[in-house]
Amino acid sequence: MAMCLPTLEPRRLARRLSLTLALLAPVLAQATCQGMALHAHRGTPDAPENAQSAIVRAFDGPWDGAEIDIQQLADGHWVLHHDLQVGRTTTLSGRRVQDLSSAAWKEVLLKDRAGRVTREPAPFLSAVLDKLRDDDRDKVLNVELKQSNSRCDAAQQAVATLHRGLPDGNWFLTAIERRQLQCARQVDPAGYLGLIVLDPQALARQNPATRNSASRLQPPVLDDAWLRRLQQEIGKPVGVHVDINTLAANPRLLPLARDLGIPVFTYHLGADAEHARALREARRTTGLLPSGAIIDGQPAAFCDGVAAP
Repeated sequence: MAMCLPTLEPRRLARRLSLTLALLAPVLAQATCQGMALHAHRGTPDAPENAQSAIVRAFDGPWDGAEIDIQQLADGHWVLHHDLQVGRTTTLSGRRVQDLSSAAWKEVLLKDRAGRVTREPAPFLSAVLDKLRDDDRDKVLNVELKQSNSRCDAAQQAVATLHRGLPDGNWFLTAIERRQLQCARQVDPAGYLGLIVLDPQALARQNPATRNSASRLQPPVLDDAWLRRLQQEIGKPVGVHVDINTLAANPRLLPLARDLGIPVFTYHLGADAEHARALREARRTTGLLPSGAIIDGQPAAFCDGVAAP
């Protein structure tokens, strides 16, 4: 059963709709790099990934927003964490996030991006939202729902939590599974939702064990029929978040998406310089840039890379 969401005041609803309209606006080649929304990948690079400090610094800094990953604990509370198991970025290891209690999570400390233990606690989503709630700048929280769930409960509870925590509406939800977005759409009919498209070839290239076999894998085909089906299955407004390898393999993606009113965000599992070079090539061949990019470093350096001849 769909849950009820908090009623948004007209001012707050208008702000949420303005976010959607901004994402839908096509970005032309002559636009500056600031024409794209640049989101800090799991927060700023000078703080632990998905840390509260990393998100706050991204909102304080030159980024247009921050990309975070959320999962639900066994008792229903939401936390920021990327991997399905803890250990790589935390002091606790060998457990699934969804099996932990809130009491256990409160004891977890974060590691920095070099793997050193810090004194910063692993964050609850509610605490991060409390910190950002009164921020009146036009910064956006880009929220990826990590957990797989065949039921609608998780996605709809995430939407409700975000509506309560950031009632001004400066957030949007993304997921790898279409089903999660369909569930979110049931309780968020007007909000922007983004489908994260995984590229098996790009993923294989990042792993030394599979790098040699990457060429045998095919990037996904995102043609006109695929995009129209996405709009039908999820409902507008919906966008696609693609690896730069997918973008290169689908040279008509940006023009097609523009014509259909579909925002495109890009990401890359490697260096920002490679990401910027791919966008430079896309602009050269199509005259277009994506709606936004999720980057690991500083926006100025990334913009310089996109603008380079």
